[in-house]
Amino acid sequence: MEIKLNIPFQELLILVRQLSPAEKAMLQNELSTESQPNARDNKLTNLLLTGPTLTDEQLTTLEETRQSINQWRTRS
Repeated sequence: MEIKLNIPFQELLILVRQLSPAEKAMLQNELSTESQPNARDNKLTNLLLTGPTLTDEQLTTLEETRQSINQWRTRS
């Protein structure tokens, strides 16, 4: 189950200020740990950023092949 609330920022700020110091510390801890990406996301990001890429020649060949396939499909 998921519930979404649209609380204006100022009202949220008022609610946070009403928390006890212990609750504020818990909130701060939760917010700081949530913003750190997990290791799996880092691995995927690194793979995508450092993975193999196509050369200009390969891209040209790919585009020519796509055009040929599209022409073949429209002739039938």
